[in-house]
Amino acid sequence: MDLNLPIIDKLAKCKNILIVGMGGAFDVVCSLPIYFELKQQGYNVHLANFSFSNIFGLEDSIQLTETLVGVSTEQKKWAQHYPELYLIEWFKEKRQEIFTLWCFQKTGARSLLENYRVLVNHLSIDGILLIDNGYDSIMRGNEGITSTQVESTISLFAVNQLTDISTRILTCTGIGAKRNAISPYIMENVAKFTRAGGCFGTCSLLPQMAVFQNFENAVSYMQNKPLHDPGVISSPMISAVRGEYGDYPSSKKKKENYLWISPLMAIYWFFDVELVSKNNLFINQLQDTDTFMEALQMFQTVKHFFPTRKMPTNIPC
Repeated sequence: MDLNLPIIDKLAKCKNILIVGMGGAFDVVCSLPIYFELKQQGYNVHLANFSFSNIFGLEDSIQLTETLVGVSTEQKKWAQHYPELYLIEWFKEKRQEIFTLWCFQKTGARSLLENYRVLVNHLSIDGILLIDNGYDSIMRGNEGITSTQVESTISLFAVNQLTDISTRILTCTGIGAKRNAISPYIMENVAKFTRAGGCFGTCSLLPQMAVFQNFENAVSYMQNKPLHDPGVISSPMISAVRGEYGDYPSSKKKKENYLWISPLMAIYWFFDVELVSKNNLFINQLQDTDTFMEALQMFQTVKHFFPTRKMPTNIPC
């Protein structure tokens, strides 16, 4: 059974697609079902991640800039939290595949944009698919949450500026997972994107899909690494695909008390990058930041100018 991607027609003319985990950490891991489906259909696909690990001065890597490197299984382990290395190890050990996974250092918006331009030129990229392991990227910014919203906004800014690449798509998964009751905001924004023609549809993972089984195997491999925490959304996402529901312990290592497993977590949602960027209140405020700390400070400064949205009170149970 194939993953029924609703964006195939939009990718039809692309020769080199870059899939990027936009919020860091396990975002790139949750792109695997889409990655395998596109590879199966004959697309040339590259993986990258807005990395949480420190990649400054790495040896045995392809260093395109000080804050953009390609890592492989030859790379020395340098951090406890290093999902990129464990992912490429899984590809080598379980699939006998060797490839380079590109890591963007966690920088400000302007620096990340320059790194994107370097990588796009290096790989001749003509299509970009951003992956958000959650829903921060489709928030306006005044919903009263933070999480990885700054990271997601930085990534969104950079890709939105690459106007010479016509195919730029944002993908969210894990929507509806958190207990903090902001789902009405999510659905309101999705409805807004749909009215404007910027929602490209959805597709769902099922347990019998080979792409899901590969994803599950990769997550299990990474979780078994010493001292390595599971992904916040990836493990619950697998539980949801398997049919679990509610307050279910999705990982032996870690219990996510703020998560609620539901079928919504098994769904990928696809949006137009430009339209989502226009909905973001903070994106232009971060454009002149070079370091992540500058971006974070700017976010904290300007958020006070946008009153927190009030939660609707007439939502049916």
